[in-house]
Amino acid sequence: MPEPLTDAWIEALAEAADGRTVSTGLALVLEYRVVDGPTWHLAVADGRVSVVAGSAEAPDVSFHAERATALAMADGSLDPLRAVIDGDLVLHGDPRTLVAARELLDDLGDLFAGC
Repeated sequence: MPEPLTDAWIEALAEAADGRTVSTGLALVLEYRVVDGPTWHLAVADGRVSVVAGSAEAPDVSFHAERATALAMADGSLDPLRAVIDGDLVLHGDPRTLVAARELLDDLGDLFAGC
C-alpha cells in the first residue's frame, strides 16, 4: 500500500477507479487540495468513476486541508466531519451536493479503502 498523499497513492486511487461504473445518474466532481501537498480530483460522469492528479476545472465541492489533517483523515484517526466542525477541513461549494451523493460516496469509500 503506498504512503498516503504521494503520487503513488493518487495513482493507486486512479487504478482502483479505472473501469469502475456506478448505476447512479449523478454527475459529481470533488477536488482535494492539501496545503504543501498534492491536489487531485474524483469525477463521476456517465456512470464512470475516475481519479485524476491535479486541479479540477469546475469542482462541485472542494476540500482544503493542511497535511497533518489530511494524513489523519487518511489513516482514519480523524473523522472528516470533526475536521469540518473544527475548521481543519474547509469545504468550498454546496455541501448539499454531498448529502445528495451520500450513497455513492459510501460506495466509493469502500472502493478506495484498500488504498
